[in-house]
Amino acid sequence: MLEREAMRWLQLTYKVPSEPSQKRVWVWRRLQNLGAFALQNSVYLLPYSEEVEKQFRQLAHEIHEMGGEASIFSVVALDATDERRILQIIVEARNNEYNTVIKVCARFLAKARTVVETQNWNEQVHAEFAEVLEKVHVLFRTAKRHDMLGSLTASKRAPEAPSSNGDKSLVGGQVEQVRSGGNEAEPPELPV
Repeated sequence: MLEREAMRWLQLTYKVPSEPSQKRVWVWRRLQNLGAFALQNSVYLLPYSEEVEKQFRQLAHEIHEMGGEASIFSVVALDATDERRILQIIVEARNNEYNTVIKVCARFLAKARTVVETQNWNEQVHAEFAEVLEKVHVLFRTAKRHDMLGSLTASKRAPEAPSSNGDKSLVGGQVEQVRSGGNEAEPPELPV
């Protein structure tokens, strides 16, 4: 029987006072922001990294500060099937967040092409573009903040992926011109 290389996980187990309930909600939100997997009530897992360890240690400290209890364990799954299932759930959740960013960007770029082709640039379009770009920025920051998985998720593979038209610069500085205000009298120079 071949031995597989064991994947190291960090497990945070905690208990917070039942009142006030906002303490429990606050801890739950922090764990959601880390993208942690709920193994069961008050038991969360993430693949080991120094950043995850730092975040879990900080959270455990904050739980102790609020009068709760928290323990961090380094664990290895004994069942490879369970481990793959949990990892797949975590990776799919992160990739879904990145795919949402990609879809919003694709819709934005399609609209930008139309505006450039029709020379229909005005203040309303400028405001709409600024709003969409802010939404993209927030969505991406959120996905990246949740992404504690290293090379397993889309953010680490993104530089290797081709853009929708093969021109990576389209999502770079030229679109940033719209976000920063650019030249309001003229549309941004986007390739068509």
